[in-house]
Amino acid sequence: MKERLYPRHIAIMLHMAQTGVIAFSLARLAANYYGTNGWISILILGAVATFNIFLISIVNRMGEGQSIFTILERSIPRWILMPMYVLMMAFLAMLGSVIGKFYIFLFQLIAFPTASSLILNIAFDVLIFLLLIKGIYNIGKAATIFFCLLIWMIWLLFVFSGDFEFVRLTPFLFKGGEHMLVGSVHMYSAFVGYELSLFLIPYVDRRKKWMKSVYIANAMTVTIYVTYVLLSFGFFSLDQLKHTMFPALNMLAYVQLPIIERLENLLFSFFLFPSIITCTLYMWSARESLLQIIPRANSRLLAVLIIFASFMISTIPDTFMKIGDWLTFMTYCQIIFAFGLPLLLIILLIFQKSKGGKSLV
Repeated sequence: MKERLYPRHIAIMLHMAQTGVIAFSLARLAANYYGTNGWISILILGAVATFNIFLISIVNRMGEGQSIFTILERSIPRWILMPMYVLMMAFLAMLGSVIGKFYIFLFQLIAFPTASSLILNIAFDVLIFLLLIKGIYNIGKAATIFFCLLIWMIWLLFVFSGDFEFVRLTPFLFKGGEHMLVGSVHMYSAFVGYELSLFLIPYVDRRKKWMKSVYIANAMTVTIYVTYVLLSFGFFSLDQLKHTMFPALNMLAYVQLPIIERLENLLFSFFLFPSIITCTLYMWSARESLLQIIPRANSRLLAVLIIFASFMISTIPDTFMKIGDWLTFMTYCQIIFAFGLPLLLIILLIFQKSKGGKSLV
């Protein structure tokens, strides 16, 4: 019997894919773009993400377990799909690589300012490769282990509750913010990652309601984000939040132990785990797209080629600011991808069902 992904593995994988480095600046973004009580924006954006997941659930239900590639190939000529697959592969691989390099730059900035970012990036990509060649089922199991190593950090949020002051929240709603719409798009990049569930459809056990796992993953992410951002608004003043690059790191610096100096460096290191899972899932999705073009190719060789090519391109931005600009652009494209692909698949499925389910090409 072919191995299938368990719902709990799906929930954990997608939750870790959503939990990225953007979260460290989420409180600052909420303060800048929404102003007072900007933490409420997390609930709004979480609802938008839930709607997007609802679109994906429609694809899953209408497609009856078909992969997204099968749905596309039943309606779109192959000569059109080939460049689409190439673009999809390149986009997913580059997105994973840029996310990984942004974490490496931030990790270097915080913990190892004299270390070579190139060496750190190579080591990071080697870890991704070793995980990628094990397949999606083992990636899910690894994500579960990493999740157990990370989840305890949620209790650190209660460390800041003693310094939380409701007066800092103020009774005003969204005062002092600007460019709310642009900011919402920027902040929404902290929620995406659930769109990878589209690539998991052929690997799940359809006897179980696995789409609930996607909703649960998003609910976990939103709950953690709301708690963290709400505490940030009560821990810092609004002006402090607006001028603090990474409020989460400043809060971690507040945690002190008599035997460990600069504990935030150690705590930040734990976020290597979700970064690895996120990048691996995007690389895996990129390889799945490339396999549609050359299905008989060796999957390990494709993994090497994808990781090496994306690594070489990611060396172009050589500063923290440049990689930040790349990540912003890539995440904007990711939002379009997250909404656009399910909508396209729904349209194709409606068209196919109107034609009696027969192939149209």
